[in-house]
Amino acid sequence: MKSAACALFVLLSTGADAAAPAVVASIKPLQLIAAAVTDGVSTPLLAVGAGQDPHHLSLRPSERRALQQSALVLWVGPVLEVPLVDVITELDARVVTAQQLPGMRLGTIEGATDPHLWLDSNNARLIAAALASELQQLDPANAERYRANAVQFASALTELDTELAKTLQPLQAQPWAVSHDAFRYFTRQHGLQAPLTLTDSSNNTPGVRSVVALREQLAAQHIQCLMTEPTENHQQLDTLLSGSAITIVSADVLGVKIEPAADAYPQLLRQLAAALQHCMGESDE
Repeated sequence: MKSAACALFVLLSTGADAAAPAVVASIKPLQLIAAAVTDGVSTPLLAVGAGQDPHHLSLRPSERRALQQSALVLWVGPVLEVPLVDVITELDARVVTAQQLPGMRLGTIEGATDPHLWLDSNNARLIAAALASELQQLDPANAERYRANAVQFASALTELDTELAKTLQPLQAQPWAVSHDAFRYFTRQHGLQAPLTLTDSSNNTPGVRSVVALREQLAAQHIQCLMTEPTENHQQLDTLLSGSAITIVSADVLGVKIEPAADAYPQLLRQLAAALQHCMGESDE
């Protein structure tokens, strides 16, 4: 890390004996993973407003300052947070680019890398391990805590994988649809059917001809479940699907309302699994 970042250590919280390096995550899911690694030492900051669409984010002056004053930045990479590319390259901080980590299980959408890589728990393990490694070098006083936290996080994800496999197994044969295809990593990991997608990879809504074709596909495949995201225009979806007997359920793939904590990331995946159960009519509630 360059000298400016070396000098910048911010005491963020939680009773650490010495000031801890400021960790900044670009988007909420990465903040939740980072929170598991820094638990008991500091609370990672969020560079971009939690409600922003990461595909089309914009930085406020305060968010730009948070990045510039960080010791370590965690982001997905240029495949997702395009507006951050120039900012990231100018930072003095250490940078962990998730999409470039060795061993990442990357998928594709229309020939390009699928950026929603945090929805595969195997990728989350790798991100946490890489972050812990960087922090052990930046903050030797808390190195053992970071290492232990990463080990504990990996163990918690192993238990979560077993839990979700049991939860989602009854759903594997069911057809479903998504308005925006952000679920591929989760779908692949848990053996779910590939969903019918109502919008393209740029999140553009279909034209009139496409609407007719989509309605025909929904009927032909007997799809009764549509998963959406909280930021989407549900009124527009209601119009699109007018006359269809389909259950629309919102699933927050960004974990916008989840507070950073050691167990926050598993909570994100559990909420997604519960939303799928509800949408497909398999919920125990």
